[in-house]
Amino acid sequence: MIRLIAFFFALLCSVPCIAQQALLIDNKPGPHAVGMRTVEQYDTSRRYGQAAARPIQTVIWYPARQGGAPMRYDDYLALFGWDDDFRRTPEQGAQVVEDWLASFVGKDRLAQVAAERNAVLWAVRDAQPAPGRFPVVIYSPSLSSPAFENAEMMELLASHDYIVIASPALGVATRGQKADLAHAEAQAADIRFLVAYAGTLPQADAGRLAVVGFSFGGLANVLAAAKDERIKALVCLDGSVRYHHKLLAEASWLKLEQMRTPLLFLAQRPNPFERVRFLPDPSGTALQKMKNADIYLLTMYPMEHSHFATSFLRLDPLEFDEYTRDEVARAHGAAGRYVLNFLNGTLKGEGEGFAYLMKKPEQTGMPPHSVYSQFIPAQR
Repeated sequence: MIRLIAFFFALLCSVPCIAQQALLIDNKPGPHAVGMRTVEQYDTSRRYGQAAARPIQTVIWYPARQGGAPMRYDDYLALFGWDDDFRRTPEQGAQVVEDWLASFVGKDRLAQVAAERNAVLWAVRDAQPAPGRFPVVIYSPSLSSPAFENAEMMELLASHDYIVIASPALGVATRGQKADLAHAEAQAADIRFLVAYAGTLPQADAGRLAVVGFSFGGLANVLAAAKDERIKALVCLDGSVRYHHKLLAEASWLKLEQMRTPLLFLAQRPNPFERVRFLPDPSGTALQKMKNADIYLLTMYPMEHSHFATSFLRLDPLEFDEYTRDEVARAHGAAGRYVLNFLNGTLKGEGEGFAYLMKKPEQTGMPPHSVYSQFIPAQR
């Protein structure tokens, strides 16, 4: 078995990276260079399986001074190797990564994955921080996903004056999550742990803080905000809060109608009921119940649910229907710009940020009719 894995790894690395083009997202960096560092933390108030404390692998992107060699995507992949166990050796972590990739990759995808692993991104590991204090964004990943699942979007935000902090989506007692309330509340508790940690960073202005979540992370962030007034804004990348209404109803303490936290929801294109993986609960959406919060609902027509995470776009053999992979990547880039402008509006008080959300797509460099924007003002 070891020889087989070694052969697979050698074959993967031997494929020329010029065979396929790595994922292209057409965003330009902001005024700052980007640094990235990691911190090993434990939440001693919670157990994790047989362990006495819950591991919180903390990944931080931040505005940095120029200089240093930028990371490759393979450097991000390496984070997955130890994100639930800080005791693993580099060799053990590398094996975890290869086993994870093997669950996605088919023989016809080896060239593409090799190109993605060699792709150069923006962040420089442990770069010298830029002077100043900056607003904070906590990122909450999708079900069981690593902290770097949207590294490109996190780099974009850091280049535009934001501190971004993320941790992996771990289960209550094991690496894998279940889509139930206990696991959602555990992820919400991870978010609140990172919110508290942000307050210890000299570069961070933790009084201006938002939480971005994709899929299940876009339900956990709402749960976190319902209990934590330090969270000033929410972003859901096709968040599960719009779909898992029965799960939300189990949280008897949750009062969506009392929430006032402004929300940006980027939604996948509508699909016929016969094609969706899970049917929407017809009891009414959480967004309707959040009547005292300003809500921006933007439907991204080129994108399906999985397209909101670049880890899937890079590594998973996705289908794109009538769209191409590059068209979806372009839409993902637009999603990053929408998130940036919403945060500029909510955390920096820049009115043009909100105005950007309501522009016609062709005014933002997207094809006509590719995005439909709605603003649902608070009723308070």
